[in-house]
Amino acid sequence: MSCCVNDDDPFPADECLFADTFSQDSVYNLMGQELRIIQVFGANLGVAAPVWESALQLCRYFEEQRVEWCGTRVIELGSGTGVVGIVAARLGADVTLTDLPVTLPQLKANVCANMPSSGWPSGPPTVLPLSWGEDHMKFPSDWDLVLGADIVYLPETYALLVDTLAHLCKNKAVVYLSSKMRKEHKTPSFFEEHLPRRFYVHLVHRDDNLNNNIYRASLRKD
Repeated sequence: MSCCVNDDDPFPADECLFADTFSQDSVYNLMGQELRIIQVFGANLGVAAPVWESALQLCRYFEEQRVEWCGTRVIELGSGTGVVGIVAARLGADVTLTDLPVTLPQLKANVCANMPSSGWPSGPPTVLPLSWGEDHMKFPSDWDLVLGADIVYLPETYALLVDTLAHLCKNKAVVYLSSKMRKEHKTPSFFEEHLPRRFYVHLVHRDDNLNNNIYRASLRKD
Protein backbone atom coordinates (compact mmCIF):
# COMPACT_ATOMS: atom_id res chain seq x y z
CA MET A 1 0.00 0.00 0.00
CA SER A 2 2.97 2.30 0.27
CA CYS A 3 2.52 3.31 -3.35
CA CYS A 4 -0.80 4.90 -2.43
CA VAL A 5 -0.49 6.12 1.14
CA ASN A 6 1.97 8.20 3.12
CA ASP A 7 3.23 5.45 5.43
CA ASP A 8 4.37 7.71 8.26
CA ASP A 9 2.83 5.73 11.09
CA PRO A 10 4.30 2.92 13.23
CA PHE A 11 1.28 0.65 12.78
CA PRO A 12 1.69 -1.59 9.72
CA ALA A 13 -1.40 -3.09 8.13
CA ASP A 14 -2.54 -6.10 10.11
CA GLU A 15 -3.71 -8.78 7.70
CA CYS A 16 -5.41 -10.57 10.61
CA LEU A 17 -7.87 -7.69 10.72
CA PHE A 18 -9.61 -9.21 7.72
CA ALA A 19 -9.90 -12.71 9.18
CA ASP A 20 -13.44 -13.82 10.01
CA THR A 21 -14.87 -10.75 8.33
CA PHE A 22 -16.58 -9.89 5.09
CA SER A 23 -16.07 -6.81 2.98
CA GLN A 24 -18.48 -4.85 0.87
CA ASP A 25 -17.57 -2.46 -1.93
CA SER A 26 -19.91 0.44 -2.60
CA VAL A 27 -19.75 3.28 -5.12
CA TYR A 28 -20.61 6.84 -4.08
CA ASN A 29 -20.81 9.98 -6.18
CA LEU A 30 -19.86 12.90 -3.96
CA MET A 31 -18.76 16.43 -4.82
CA GLY A 32 -18.37 15.40 -8.44
CA GLN A 33 -16.12 12.47 -7.54
CA GLU A 34 -16.87 8.76 -7.90
CA LEU A 35 -15.53 6.80 -4.94
CA ARG A 36 -15.25 3.05 -4.44
CA ILE A 37 -15.38 2.49 -0.71
CA ILE A 38 -14.42 -0.77 0.98
CA GLN A 39 -16.30 -1.52 4.19
CA VAL A 40 -14.94 -4.36 6.33
CA PHE A 41 -17.59 -5.82 8.60
CA GLY A 42 -16.57 -7.90 11.58
CA ALA A 43 -15.90 -7.78 15.30
CA ASN A 44 -12.66 -5.81 14.98
CA LEU A 45 -13.87 -2.61 13.36
CA GLY A 46 -17.35 -2.25 14.80
CA VAL A 47 -18.79 1.22 14.13
CA ALA A 48 -15.73 2.16 12.03
CA ALA A 49 -16.69 -0.28 9.26
CA PRO A 50 -19.69 1.30 7.52
CA VAL A 51 -20.18 4.54 5.64
CA TRP A 52 -22.47 6.55 7.92
CA GLU A 53 -25.11 8.88 6.56
CA SER A 54 -23.53 11.77 8.47
CA ALA A 55 -20.44 11.51 6.25
CA LEU A 56 -22.55 11.67 3.10
CA GLN A 57 -24.47 14.62 4.54
CA LEU A 58 -21.23 16.48 5.20
CA CYS A 59 -20.00 15.91 1.65
CA ARG A 60 -23.31 17.15 0.24
CA TYR A 61 -23.17 20.22 2.45
CA PHE A 62 -19.67 21.06 1.23
CA GLU A 63 -20.80 20.61 -2.36
CA GLU A 64 -23.75 22.98 -1.82
CA GLN A 65 -21.41 25.52 -0.23
CA ARG A 66 -18.96 25.17 -3.13
CA VAL A 67 -16.03 24.80 -0.77
CA GLU A 68 -12.65 25.39 -2.42
CA TRP A 69 -10.35 22.56 -1.38
CA CYS A 70 -7.22 23.23 -3.38
CA GLY A 71 -4.35 24.16 -1.09
CA THR A 72 -6.22 23.62 2.20
CA ARG A 73 -4.76 21.57 5.06
CA VAL A 74 -7.38 19.16 6.36
CA ILE A 75 -7.42 16.66 9.20
CA GLU A 76 -10.31 14.24 9.71
CA LEU A 77 -11.00 12.65 13.09
CA GLY A 78 -12.53 9.21 13.43
CA SER A 79 -12.21 8.76 9.69
CA GLY A 80 -13.59 5.20 9.57
CA THR A 81 -13.82 4.49 5.85
CA GLY A 82 -12.25 7.85 4.99
CA VAL A 83 -15.04 9.04 2.68
CA VAL A 84 -14.95 12.74 3.57
CA GLY A 85 -11.19 13.14 3.65
CA ILE A 86 -10.61 11.12 0.48
CA VAL A 87 -13.03 13.31 -1.48
CA ALA A 88 -11.26 16.41 -0.17
CA ALA A 89 -7.88 14.98 -1.21
CA ARG A 90 -9.14 14.18 -4.70
CA LEU A 91 -10.20 17.82 -4.98
CA GLY A 92 -6.78 19.17 -4.03
CA ALA A 93 -6.64 19.32 -0.24
CA ASP A 94 -3.61 18.19 1.76
CA VAL A 95 -5.36 15.61 3.94
CA THR A 96 -4.51 13.63 7.06
CA LEU A 97 -6.90 10.80 7.97
CA THR A 98 -6.91 9.63 11.59
CA ASP A 99 -8.56 6.93 13.65
CA LEU A 100 -7.68 4.20 16.12
CA PRO A 101 -4.91 1.81 14.98
CA VAL A 102 -7.29 -1.07 14.22
CA THR A 103 -9.04 1.08 11.60
CA LEU A 104 -5.94 2.09 9.65
CA PRO A 105 -5.80 -0.90 7.25
CA GLN A 106 -9.33 -0.13 6.03
CA LEU A 107 -8.42 3.54 5.61
CA LYS A 108 -5.29 2.70 3.65
CA ALA A 109 -7.19 0.29 1.42
CA ASN A 110 -9.70 3.01 0.57
CA VAL A 111 -6.99 5.55 -0.15
CA CYS A 112 -5.40 3.10 -2.58
CA ALA A 113 -8.74 2.24 -4.19
CA ASN A 114 -9.49 5.90 -4.89
CA MET A 115 -6.24 7.28 -6.23
CA PRO A 116 -7.13 9.49 -9.23
CA SER A 117 -5.87 8.30 -12.60
CA SER A 118 -3.83 11.48 -12.87
CA GLY A 119 -2.49 11.15 -9.32
CA TRP A 120 -3.32 12.98 -6.11
CA PRO A 121 -3.32 16.78 -6.71
CA SER A 122 -1.56 17.53 -3.39
CA GLY A 123 -0.22 14.08 -2.63
CA PRO A 124 -1.99 11.05 -1.15
CA PRO A 125 -3.73 11.40 2.21
CA THR A 126 -1.56 10.61 5.20
CA VAL A 127 -3.07 7.90 7.45
CA LEU A 128 -2.16 8.11 11.14
CA PRO A 129 -3.40 6.76 14.49
CA LEU A 130 -4.94 9.29 16.84
CA SER A 131 -6.50 8.56 20.23
CA TRP A 132 -8.32 11.68 21.42
CA GLY A 133 -6.94 13.25 24.54
CA GLU A 134 -3.92 10.93 24.56
CA ASP A 135 -1.59 11.55 21.63
CA HIS A 136 -3.14 14.66 20.05
CA MET A 137 -0.15 16.75 21.14
CA LYS A 138 1.94 14.86 18.57
CA PHE A 139 -0.08 16.58 15.83
CA PRO A 140 0.46 20.15 14.59
CA SER A 141 -2.04 22.97 14.99
CA ASP A 142 -1.72 24.53 11.54
CA TRP A 143 -4.82 23.08 9.90
CA ASP A 144 -7.40 24.98 7.87
CA LEU A 145 -10.22 22.52 8.48
CA VAL A 146 -10.87 19.84 11.10
CA LEU A 147 -13.61 17.41 10.07
CA GLY A 148 -15.64 14.71 11.77
CA ALA A 149 -18.67 12.68 10.73
CA ASP A 150 -20.72 10.77 13.31
CA ILE A 151 -17.96 10.74 15.91
CA VAL A 152 -20.08 12.07 18.81
CA TYR A 153 -21.78 9.08 20.41
CA LEU A 154 -19.76 8.07 23.50
CA PRO A 155 -20.20 10.53 26.40
CA GLU A 156 -17.01 9.31 28.08
CA THR A 157 -15.02 10.61 25.09
CA TYR A 158 -16.59 14.07 24.87
CA ALA A 159 -14.06 15.89 27.06
CA LEU A 160 -11.20 14.12 25.25
CA LEU A 161 -12.60 15.14 21.87
CA VAL A 162 -12.91 18.78 22.94
CA ASP A 163 -9.30 18.78 24.18
CA THR A 164 -8.15 17.32 20.88
CA LEU A 165 -10.14 19.83 18.83
CA ALA A 166 -8.79 22.72 20.91
CA HIS A 167 -5.20 21.67 20.22
CA LEU A 168 -5.77 21.19 16.50
CA CYS A 169 -7.50 24.58 16.19
CA LYS A 170 -4.93 26.77 17.96
CA ASN A 171 -4.07 28.51 14.69
CA LYS A 172 -7.67 29.35 13.72
CA ALA A 173 -8.72 26.11 12.06
CA VAL A 174 -12.46 25.77 11.47
CA VAL A 175 -14.26 22.63 12.65
CA TYR A 176 -17.14 20.96 10.82
CA LEU A 177 -18.91 18.13 12.63
CA SER A 178 -21.79 16.21 11.08
CA SER A 179 -23.72 14.14 13.58
CA LYS A 180 -26.86 12.12 14.02
CA MET A 181 -28.47 13.62 17.12
CA ARG A 182 -28.90 10.57 19.34
CA LYS A 183 -30.47 11.56 22.65
CA GLU A 184 -29.71 8.13 24.09
CA HIS A 185 -26.00 8.88 23.59
CA LYS A 186 -26.33 12.46 24.85
CA THR A 187 -25.15 13.76 21.51
CA PRO A 188 -27.08 17.06 21.87
CA SER A 189 -25.26 17.77 25.15
CA PHE A 190 -21.92 17.68 23.37
CA PHE A 191 -22.94 20.51 21.06
CA GLU A 192 -24.95 22.43 23.64
CA GLU A 193 -22.69 22.06 26.69
CA HIS A 194 -19.27 20.47 26.11
CA LEU A 195 -18.13 22.07 22.85
CA PRO A 196 -19.38 25.64 23.62
CA ARG A 197 -17.15 25.79 26.71
CA ARG A 198 -14.16 26.28 24.42
CA PHE A 199 -15.63 26.94 20.99
CA TYR A 200 -18.07 29.24 19.24
CA VAL A 201 -20.58 26.76 17.83
CA HIS A 202 -23.09 27.38 15.02
CA LEU A 203 -25.66 25.00 13.55
CA VAL A 204 -25.30 25.38 9.78
CA HIS A 205 -27.51 22.57 8.51
CA ARG A 206 -30.32 20.41 9.85
CA ASP A 207 -31.97 17.39 8.19
CA ASP A 208 -35.15 16.60 10.12
CA ASN A 209 -35.80 13.36 8.25
CA LEU A 210 -32.41 11.94 9.12
CA ASN A 211 -32.14 13.72 12.49
CA ASN A 212 -28.69 14.91 11.39
CA ASN A 213 -27.05 18.23 12.22
CA ILE A 214 -23.93 19.88 10.84
CA TYR A 215 -22.09 22.31 13.09
CA ARG A 216 -19.36 24.84 12.38
CA ALA A 217 -17.08 25.70 15.28
CA SER A 218 -14.09 27.93 15.98
CA LEU A 219 -11.91 28.12 19.06
CA ARG A 220 -12.73 30.81 21.62
CA LYS A 221 -9.95 33.26 22.42
CA ASP A 222 -11.41 34.33 25.77
